[in-house]
Amino acid sequence: MVRRDPVFEARTNVHMHMNVLRKEAGRAGKTSDAEQRKAERSMEKREFDIARIHAGSAIREKKRQIKLKQEAARAEVIINELKAVQSTRDTAFTLAMASRGLDAASKSVNLENLLAHANNFLARSEDFNIASSAIEGVAQGVTLQEGGAEAQEDVDRLLQQLADKAGVDMRLALDQDAAPKEDIKDVGQADAEVEDVLGARLRALRAAT
Repeated sequence: MVRRDPVFEARTNVHMHMNVLRKEAGRAGKTSDAEQRKAERSMEKREFDIARIHAGSAIREKKRQIKLKQEAARAEVIINELKAVQSTRDTAFTLAMASRGLDAASKSVNLENLLAHANNFLARSEDFNIASSAIEGVAQGVTLQEGGAEAQEDVDRLLQQLADKAGVDMRLALDQDAAPKEDIKDVGQADAEVEDVLGARLRALRAAT
């Protein structure tokens, strides 16, 4: 069964009434004009009594026309007010639907679970950053040892050429960057230390989260 809308029905009925009033006002105006023309013709024929009758009818129809137009104008105002009522009601309905939708959405979201997943993601990202840094350090050490002294000499030679072009005393830079011999370790020992550091940082990170 179709649900009836009382506001819409009221608008429809008032609109029909307004149209009837306007049509009746139009008819009254035409009748008034016709009676006025009859009064003019009677005056031309010197039929003063008949002219008075037609003149009185023209005046009554003119007043009726004005009254009908006024009632039609009031009906139009009522229609506009009903439109405003319907618009307000529809807006309230859609607002209530949106509010219920937001309530349902908030109940379906587990904020604690979402926060836990976010923290876990951040922790795993930090793990990958630590592992990436450690692997990069080991790779640099392996590359240096695989190249040997000959590769290091080539690097020093190229740096010296660049320094000569730039007008820089390369000996000062080499003295500042030179590392003590006791700091140079083999790849196996470096791998072990990297694994120890990586494991310690991962354990500390997991304990913090």
